This record gives sequence, structure tokens and C-alpha cells, in this order.
Amino acid sequence: MARTLARPERQRPRSLASPLPSLSLRQSTPHLTLHCLDTATCPRERHSSPEKEAAPDDATASRRFLIYSNVAAHPSDDRRSSDDLSDPLPPLPMEPVNTKFYQLGNGGSLIFEHDLNALSDHLDRPHPEFHGVQVTVQPGGELQWIITADLRGKMEPPTSERILFSFRESNWLDGLARALQEGLARLSGMSGEALKDPRFSHLARRNSAGEPMDMSPHPELKHHVEHLDFILYHTQQDLDHAREYANQTHAHIIEHGEAIKLLARDRRTLRQQRTKKDATITRLREKIAALEATVKAQEEQMKKMEEDGEDIQGGSAFLSDDDDFEEDENTEEEGLTTSP
Repeated sequence: MARTLARPERQRPRSLASPLPSLSLRQSTPHLTLHCLDTATCPRERHSSPEKEAAPDDATASRRFLIYSNVAAHPSDDRRSSDDLSDPLPPLPMEPVNTKFYQLGNGGSLIFEHDLNALSDHLDRPHPEFHGVQVTVQPGGELQWIITADLRGKMEPPTSERILFSFRESNWLDGLARALQEGLARLSGMSGEALKDPRFSHLARRNSAGEPMDMSPHPELKHHVEHLDFILYHTQQDLDHAREYANQTHAHIIEHGEAIKLLARDRRTLRQQRTKKDATITRLREKIAALEATVKAQEEQMKKMEEDGEDIQGGSAFLSDDDDFEEDENTEEEGLTTSP
């Protein structure tokens, strides 16, 4: 679907911490969740260089390696407010699988690196730092990276604000390239009119929320750079939402798979119970048939014994009856009356 370059009235974009309405990745935690990662397991992709600022030692780098899940817990830290950072990411669901650290000013040649480093030098800011944490969003899912960009402000008066934002990405290199591009755009947007150098005056700009900003037209390219950044921003948003939807779909697939396993186990159990009951019914029917045969045989035997009993008695000739008893009584009474 073609997208017009005419800029509509912008609204605050959904970040990764505010996913699609049906997603429930956000966890309400009133405290600040900090994950200080051991630098011994964090391979640094930089070279030794005495430029501008000495490389921090392991302890300093470890303290700086923080993933923020709620910035409001420390509103006074480096004069940061909720507007200085994008919406925080939810706490890490599992322990980090892998970690990365990258600092500019050490002779690297990544995309957007030279421009961001030159702009930081122009504004007398420390070298930007980028941290990556590889985590598993859900069991059985693909590993994803949480990328944190830390652009510290100028330390000497006049000081400048710190830029800190985080997002999710599929791999470390893509996340680092996106962090460099967005860091350059945010730094350009924060500096604003202070960028008098023609080299930086026409860079794409974004505000503290990461949204594209209006900029003065280029003498030759006009609004071409502005339109490209507008398209890039919405493409990144679409990718973020697609990633969240994929995570949700994968979670539903796992849930449905577990439900299917439970139903299959219940069905197997019911089949076993049915087989057992069928065997019990068959056994009882056989027992009933045997009992019926026994009853029939006993009835025939009783009938035969009754017939044999009549032959043995030989009729009723030898049996006394009431008439014989009455005749005996009458005879005795007559004998008593005739005697003097």
C-alpha cells in the first residue's frame, strides 16, 4: 500500500514497551530494574585510543551497562526526566544469554558512526556508548537483542542533557546500526539551532520521543531527507509491531501446543479407562451367563428330585388324615359312656 509523503498530524508513537492492545508484555513494576552485566563476559568491540577520553575501566563500564525498566524511579539522575527517554522496556524475562558493548571514538567504520562521532565532538559531548543484551522472550522462541544507546551530555558548563533510549532488534549489528542512526537524529534534534555548521544543519532530526521533526529544506534536495526519515521511522515502527505480534503469536502457539498435549493425554487416559471398563463388562457378562446356566441346572435338578420324591411316597396311602383322628376320638368316648 503506497504511503503518501504528506505529513499527517503526528501522535506519540507506540514504543516496544507499549505494544499492540492484545499484548501483555509490560509488567507493572514500581521499582527501577537494573541489570549490571559482568564485563568479563562482555566482549568490547573497540581499539585502544587516547582520543578525547580515556576508555573506562571494567568497573566503570560495568556500572554504565544498565537496562532501565522504569526511569521515573530516579528523576534527578543526570537531570533526566521522562521526556529524555523513550518508553522503558519491560524487565528482562530471563538472564542475558550474551552481551555486547560498543563505544565510538576508537577508529570504527560502522554506518552513521563517523557522522555521530563528528557531531559529538562538535558539541563537546563524550563518545556515545551502545550496549546490547541478548535474551529469550519466551521459551522456545528466537533470541532477541535489547539495544540501549547512551549519549551522555556535556559535563562542563554549559551542560547538555543526556540521551538514553532502548529498543528491541533481531541481531546485534542491525540494532547497533539503528541505534547509531536514531542517536544521530535525536542529537541533531536536541541541538537544534546550535548546529551552524553546514555539515550538520541538514541531518534528519528527531525529538526526545524518537519522532521525526520538521527541518529546513535543503538548497538542492529540498525535503527529500526529511521524507526519507519519515518513511524510515514508520518502517521501524511496523517492524517493531510485527516483532511484537510474532512474539504474541509464538506465545499463543506454545499455549495451544501445551493444551493439545494435555487433551491428547486426557484422550489416551480415557481410552485406557474405556478399554478397562469394556473388559470388566465382558467379564461380568460371562459371569452372569455362567450363573444363569448354574441356576437353570439347579432348577432342572430340583424338578427331577421333586418327581423322584412322589414315586418314593407311593401316593397318600400311608399318610394319616383328620378323619382317622376323629374316628379314634369317637371310639374312646363311646367306651367311656358304656362302662358302669
